[in-house]
Amino acid sequence: MRRPDSICCRVLSLLAVGILFGSCESYGPFHPNTAAEPLNSIRGPSDGRYKFAFIEFGDQGSALDTSQRAAAINVIRQAQRPLLFVYIHGWMNNAVSGDVCRFEHFIDMVSRLPEVTQEKVNVIGVYIAWRGKDLSVPGLDLLTFWNRKLTGGSVAAQNSCLATINELALAAREPGKQVHHCVLMGHSFGGLVLSNTISHSILDASSTGARNASPWDMAVAFNPADDSIGTRQLLSELDYLYKYDPTRGAYVGRSPGAEEGAMMSENHPLLIVLQSENDQATGKFFPIGQSLTNTVNLHYHWDRVPVPGSNGQKVSEGELQTHTPGNDKYLVNFNVVPLGEATAPSGLSTYENRAFEANIRQNVRGRTFFTSEKNNGHEKQFCQGPEYNPGETRPPTGNEDWRRWEFVYSGNARVPCWIVRVPKEIIWGHGGLWSDNSVAMFGALYRMHFPLNAEGRPAASQPVRLPKAPDTLKLNQDKLH
Repeated sequence: MRRPDSICCRVLSLLAVGILFGSCESYGPFHPNTAAEPLNSIRGPSDGRYKFAFIEFGDQGSALDTSQRAAAINVIRQAQRPLLFVYIHGWMNNAVSGDVCRFEHFIDMVSRLPEVTQEKVNVIGVYIAWRGKDLSVPGLDLLTFWNRKLTGGSVAAQNSCLATINELALAAREPGKQVHHCVLMGHSFGGLVLSNTISHSILDASSTGARNASPWDMAVAFNPADDSIGTRQLLSELDYLYKYDPTRGAYVGRSPGAEEGAMMSENHPLLIVLQSENDQATGKFFPIGQSLTNTVNLHYHWDRVPVPGSNGQKVSEGELQTHTPGNDKYLVNFNVVPLGEATAPSGLSTYENRAFEANIRQNVRGRTFFTSEKNNGHEKQFCQGPEYNPGETRPPTGNEDWRRWEFVYSGNARVPCWIVRVPKEIIWGHGGLWSDNSVAMFGALYRMHFPLNAEGRPAASQPVRLPKAPDTLKLNQDKLH
């Protein structure tokens, strides 16, 4: 006969499993297009000042509703002056989380800028969604970190996500567009997806002997929750292709003759990684979790590989595997440094996060920018859920704190990929990417990528020209060390 306490334990275990599975987030798309609602995945205000689209993916990287991509592409094709922002969310988010509202608020804010309204720019936001939130039980959802990390890796490794991003960017570049810009953004595991997805495209090559330029114009990852192994490889390949020319302030092709066709301004990197200095999730929790995983998997032996830009210095890949790019001392090559208090520029027309307008209304000089608010989390009172009200007015804080900052090269590989450490006054912790100061900093990066012309109007995007041939001597030198 079974003991009563044994039976109780089994019943409790079954109940726990039932609760666990019963608390799982639902499968399938949250914004499916149907015969009755063929544009359910598209929304926006009645005045049409911006469009907002959803494209959802499953755990294996498959599109959950292919009509969502078709609907988004159709919106882009109808726009004469598309300004496209494609955002991939991170852990604890999905297509019906508060992150949807925060991204849409950003899109709305961009659509109200004088530059956008005067030039009749078509602002479009595309929210790339996946199941970054797997459980809904408070506390238990924290146990999904590694499961969701693996899922993010799967989404990045498969074809659908990269193909979708490419198609969206190509739609924005179709012939006949008067102005077109395409900006990619990713956060946390979304930063993992973004970095891993586009790294292969950055290094792509064609059968003609040339290298293919990526169809997007700008890519930014906020606090990416991925190890540094792939990022080190990307920096090494870029160091293999480019050298920095301080006289021109540009990255140029290393091989003889490549300089004529491949020159890239140092302020137009192919990828920017922004890392908050007080991000506990990637700075402390991530290394502990990676180390525990290595112990469980009996992974103790690591290869030693050259550090990009260090003349062959080698480090263990174990060091890279337990640190995210923005927390790895061998990869970080820029810091945001404070320049002190500042005063508000005159003539600002907006009332919310005025530093964003100040940074974007004129060309950035000396890689300096403004912030205008105290980073105290005042934005958290908004966007408790996914719904966003385009007609809602967010009042000014009434407590502005104007400061000036600068992006400063701090060492390591000087290549067109910036790994930037950011003070907590700008990005607080892991989830602070939508704070006013973080958005203001992003505005400065945007203007650096897309400077205004002599008439003060947005200039058309210029395609990136990549080096045709690498420097094999440089590669061999790294191997010898």
